Amino acid sequence: MTDTVHDPVCHMDIDPTTAAGISEYKGQTYYFCSPGCKASFDKEPEKYLGKVDEQEHHH
Repeated sequence: MTDTVHDPVCHMDIDPTTAAGISEYKGQTYYFCSPGCKASFDKEPEKYLGKVDEQEHHH
């Protein structure tokens, strides 16, 4: 059984073996459900990673 990973753009849980896109950023691998999510992340990775941090700190 494969563990799922979290798409940082749309927040879907996806299977990394069938991910539509993969990006490396600051030594971390990110997986995406679609080429569009990957393109959005590649354009502004801090925007999507920052949102996760902000949500965790404000709850």
